[in-house]
Amino acid sequence: MLEKEVLRLAIRKGETISPIEVEKYLKLSDKTVKKVLSRLVDKKMLIPASGIKRIRSYRLGDRVKHPI
Repeated sequence: MLEKEVLRLAIRKGETISPIEVEKYLKLSDKTVKKVLSRLVDKKMLIPASGIKRIRSYRLGDRVKHPI
C-alpha cells in the first residue's frame, strides 16, 4: 500500500522525489520512508537519482508503467 502511494507521488510529480517529500506527503517517519524506498529500489521501480552513500532523491525506474 505504501509503495503504491510513493509511486503515485513520483508519477504525479513527474520528476525526482526526495525522502523528505515522501515523509511529508504520507506523514510517516524517516525510518519507515527509508524502508519503503529501499524496497522500491530493490524491485527496480525507483532508481537513486543523486548521491552515492546518501541517496537524496529518486526517479522512476523502467519497471513502472506510466499511465497515458
